[in-house]
Amino acid sequence: AEERALTAEELYQEGQKMLERLAQMRKEDRMAWEQKQEGQRQIHAEIKHFNMESQRLQDEQRERERQEEKRALEQQRQKAEREAAWEAEQQQIRLEKEKELARLRTMQEKAQDWKAEQDALRAKRNQEAADREWRRRELEKARKKIETEQQLKRDRLEQVAQKEQYLAMQVEQDRQEFHRVLRAYQEQLERDRLQEEKRELQKRTHAEELRKQIREMEEQRQQERAAFIEEGRQLQKEIRERNQLLAQLGQLKLQEFRS
Repeated sequence: AEERALTAEELYQEGQKMLERLAQMRKEDRMAWEQKQEGQRQIHAEIKHFNMESQRLQDEQRERERQEEKRALEQQRQKAEREAAWEAEQQQIRLEKEKELARLRTMQEKAQDWKAEQDALRAKRNQEAADREWRRRELEKARKKIETEQQLKRDRLEQVAQKEQYLAMQVEQDRQEFHRVLRAYQEQLERDRLQEEKRELQKRTHAEELRKQIREMEEQRQQERAAFIEEGRQLQKEIRERNQLLAQLGQLKLQEFRS
């Protein structure tokens, strides 16, 4: 009977140790879960900061482009006024070539409208400072090139009074050059658009991979937690069985003492 009592006591002590171990494991699991929540909050905060910074940079880029477009329009207006004065002196020449010049101006306005739409689209997708600076330089170069071509065109038109045939040939050359520059500029814009779409796809792929990793970690953690809970249930079951055994042993011992 004393050996059975000692065995029951050892089983009881072992059960208490298992309960303490189970409580410690629950505490560690809670701490790990809190650390994981803190890491997720930090990731969300960094993503939010990145989005806010990107929006701010986009607003600044749009404002700079709007100011540049405003200055370009003002320069065009002033040049148009000077050209109007010059055309008053060359009225006869302008009447003869008005149809061709009007067509060229229409094409130029359409090209400028199309360029403005493309610039707005790139500004919306642009999130990198280096790319914005590069596009600004390209736009400035294109604007200066157009101004240079317009100046050359006016210089050629001034020679119409002396050589009409030469002027017709030069106007045709100017038209071809304008189309060439326009095509080259459109091709460059298309390459920029493809590069922006590629970078956007890479960013979306990276974000999706990050979310996938988070989901996999969460699933693994849930599986581990389920396994831990199941182990705890088994331990509780064993403890109950041992307690029942201890109770039975105690009843037997009591009956023996009574006998």
